[in-house]
Amino acid sequence: MPESAAPTSPAFFLPLWARISVACFLFAVSAVSMWDEFFRFDWVMFLCLGLLQILLVPMQKDEARKAYLSKPRTIITTALGIAVVAGALHSLYHVFTKHRW
Repeated sequence: MPESAAPTSPAFFLPLWARISVACFLFAVSAVSMWDEFFRFDWVMFLCLGLLQILLVPMQKDEARKAYLSKPRTIITTALGIAVVAGALHSLYHVFTKHRW
């Protein structure tokens, strides 16, 4: 049986409705954090994580790594991932240095 020439859809860990629900939840947490303490910038991590949930597209089965990494969407999701890691490290720094046990 010959292979189909139609492109396959990307395989996600979560279905679309779950990814949208998680993204909306993260946007709500970001809005509450923004309302509470805007200049502490904890809301940036949640905003980037919500955007990452919506924009992330996994690599296709037969797609070349160079072609996947050169797409603008992949570059944006990589930048958002780096922002999430930086935000998490900022939150850990704030917890361990500013919090009184």
